[in-house]
Amino acid sequence: MFNNLKLILIFSSILVYNCGGNESKSRLPLSTKSIEASDLYHEAMYLNNIFMGDKAKTKLEEAVNLDPNFGAAFLMLSTFGSNSVSETDNYYEKALSLKDKMNDVEKCFLDIRSSYRNDDIETRVQASKRLIDLIPENAIAHERMAYTQYEMANIEEVRKSALKAIDFDKYYSPAYTILVNSYTFTEPKSFDKAEKFAKQVLAFNKDRSFYHVMLGDVYRAQNKLEEAAKKYDDAYNTGTNNWLSAAKAGHAYTMFNPEEARKRFDQAVNEARTDNQKIGPEQAKVYTHLHQNNFQKALAQVELIKTSLHNYDFSDQEIQSQMSGLLWHEYFIYSHSGQYALAKNALKEKRRIDIALSKLSKNELSVYNTESTLLWLDSHLEIMKGNYEVAKNKLSDLYNRVKTTSDPKRFDGYNNLMGMANLMSGNAKKSIEHFEAVVEEENIYFQYFKGLSYKADGKLDAAKKTFKYVATYNFNGLIYTMVRNKAIEEVAKG
Repeated sequence: MFNNLKLILIFSSILVYNCGGNESKSRLPLSTKSIEASDLYHEAMYLNNIFMGDKAKTKLEEAVNLDPNFGAAFLMLSTFGSNSVSETDNYYEKALSLKDKMNDVEKCFLDIRSSYRNDDIETRVQASKRLIDLIPENAIAHERMAYTQYEMANIEEVRKSALKAIDFDKYYSPAYTILVNSYTFTEPKSFDKAEKFAKQVLAFNKDRSFYHVMLGDVYRAQNKLEEAAKKYDDAYNTGTNNWLSAAKAGHAYTMFNPEEARKRFDQAVNEARTDNQKIGPEQAKVYTHLHQNNFQKALAQVELIKTSLHNYDFSDQEIQSQMSGLLWHEYFIYSHSGQYALAKNALKEKRRIDIALSKLSKNELSVYNTESTLLWLDSHLEIMKGNYEVAKNKLSDLYNRVKTTSDPKRFDGYNNLMGMANLMSGNAKKSIEHFEAVVEEENIYFQYFKGLSYKADGKLDAAKKTFKYVATYNFNGLIYTMVRNKAIEEVAKG
């Protein structure tokens, strides 16, 4: 479902950090006998953690060329979002074939990776615990447990695990990243703590753009948009990831200066190291137009990207994957501008592509999960068209599809849409029941509709609080474009 599309990478930065003599000592024991391959692996993990996955992937490819039996490196290669379906499968199957050559620590990570493909969260929990048993004083093991706790929606345990990682290694930067993001985006929030940890980790990573960006994100979450933009400029001037820094500045400027935002996104495109990186800033220009309520220019930008895909160095699978994402943009814009026939056509074409791509995967759950996501989208379209009972019937089917899965957040997509359907069909109390049943309340789009439900039910204080949160959320994305201005209007009403 829409809420459940996140997959946190199973390996997080497992390497040495150096900055002014401050050095992380945390490393994983690896089975490879090649010192050079091991070093490349750890370099890759570091780069991946600071949003340089393209360079990380190159390092891992070099590592497996040096040691073709390096299963842990193949396993990490299988996790990159830039992979085609076939690449992911091939890397994963190669890692599986090398299981007997892995040590016990690497096998824990293999079990964790497999648990995502097999929808088996219990295996993930047990493998995470086993990892701590094997290397109890290693920060990496506690970092991995933090991710597992997040997926179980145990937010306080997430923070405890991250703090344990820091207790064992005060210079282990990924643990600080977990704490910053947790306190910035997840209830109970604390911007003071988020800022504290962001400044602490920046103090020994000043030569890395990523950590300037992270502090900028904390400022942006507090509606300090100009401070955030300045921090992103600091990141750009640091010079280690200008693509990311320019794009982040663009997202901040989108909220108060769309013209400047588009200039920053152009800058990000020019700084991109890969064709994949160029697409994101181009799509972000769509959002600048939507925040200005200019649907025509937004759709024109989507069409421009679609017609230019053949100019990029993409495989056929990659082109189809990019096209699917662009059709999602078209669908969402059409469905929110009353152009339901065009929205249906976009969804129909997206369905064709998504099913075809899912059938390429060797993961048995791929087609099933794709069909569930498409059913969610069908339900959303029926709500937008005003066919609330039709939508509820589809959502009943969706409920039956996801109830057998192991994710604690498996009903979030169902509950969000049921909340929306009940609100629009006049049952605010039932709407609130569904919205308050959502485990991970990070979807800003549905937070707006939750605010409307509170308002309709006479819970004005809760409504005002929710509208204020949506109005000042400030983290750009397609779904936010449709609710931010409306939330600002609700706040202005008092």
